Amino acid sequence: MIIANILNETEKLWKHNRTKGFLLLSILLPVLSAIILLFLHNNLGLGSNLPMLMLRLFTFSLLPLFLFMSASESFSGEVASNTLKLGLVRPITRSKVFASKVAAITIFLAILLGVLMITTIISGGLVPGGNIASGFLEIITAYAAAFIPLMAIGFVSVFIAQFFNKSSGALVTMILIYAAAKFAPFLFPVISVWSIFSYTNWYVLWIGNGASFAKLANSFILMVSYCIMTYSAGVILFEKKQL
Repeated sequence: MIIANILNETEKLWKHNRTKGFLLLSILLPVLSAIILLFLHNNLGLGSNLPMLMLRLFTFSLLPLFLFMSASESFSGEVASNTLKLGLVRPITRSKVFASKVAAITIFLAILLGVLMITTIISGGLVPGGNIASGFLEIITAYAAAFIPLMAIGFVSVFIAQFFNKSSGALVTMILIYAAAKFAPFLFPVISVWSIFSYTNWYVLWIGNGASFAKLANSFILMVSYCIMTYSAGVILFEKKQL
């Protein structure tokens, strides 16, 4: 039953124009960037850096925004439109409905990262000086590593969405929290160690010389802890929510 519900939630998420819009951005932005580099007769080897440049842009702004919009609409938006009640009349527990919605958001996050990676590899390879093959393994590693902190941010977004009955209020709150979390380390650097929003560029630690195994393990455990805590708290709030 839960598999059918995941497919249903995935279909619902796909029907939103914003999902198709983010997918289109994942294709168009790398292609447009490659065209600009071709037009400028790029000989600086930026083509080989295109996958990382696009990953930095998407992990910093576009993918968190997608997660905020998806979480706010999947939970707060459906409460406001009374469509959430329809899903709960079926023979499935609230916890499974919650899991299905989270799974759908996570699936599309993985799809967006996958499409972005493939598009940037192809686009970067077409730019003069874009030697993608030499860094192919690093690109795959970076995109795979980027998925983990973004998934944790998605779980946090889902948790925040439980406090709102309208998607607009949830979305604005998530954006403000994200902006504040990004700015806070400039005033209080110690915050960056504990804030999940500071790990959007975690993939950098996995490429080149990277970081030690201990540092990677500690940060990975921190992100998994965020996922467990926010998911558990989100389920509790969702089950108690009055519809």
